[in-house]
Amino acid sequence: MKRKPKLSPAIKTTLVGLIILTIGFFGGTTYQSSLQTQEDKLPENPTVTRIIDGDNVELSTGESVRLYGINCPEKNKPLFQEAINLTTKLALNQEIKIEYQPNYKKDKWDRILGYVFIEDTNLNVELVKSGFCEVVIYAKRAKLIYQDELLEAQEMAKQEKLGQWK
Repeated sequence: MKRKPKLSPAIKTTLVGLIILTIGFFGGTTYQSSLQTQEDKLPENPTVTRIIDGDNVELSTGESVRLYGINCPEKNKPLFQEAINLTTKLALNQEIKIEYQPNYKKDKWDRILGYVFIEDTNLNVELVKSGFCEVVIYAKRAKLIYQDELLEAQEMAKQEKLGQWK
């Protein structure tokens, strides 16, 4: 009876490593493809059909957009209704363009994150300029695309004592 040759531990380790690398490569490629597909499905020029609150709107696609880089007052807080009123005045029933912050296109609640434009008006900046909302800069993240404009609008609102800066 002939004995089969045994594989050395080094060869076994190498084979297991190659199998793991192959699975990781193809699995990662599939995962990356699914991410790309999700991003490709982000709306290009939808219409705002509902105002959820000052910094959240619903689109004609059924998706919601969270305005990136700003924070408006929550329900039962001062200026909550004023922020909703301004968002409604500027965005409701309007076709919008969304500009996305690289690497932050959706949040953990699956809301689209972005800067909303109605024609040439940046809604995020307008809300800050009114004093109804403030700029939020996240630690350990890249500079906001419109960080300078947002901070300038906030400084202007403070100097003019608008909204929350009264």
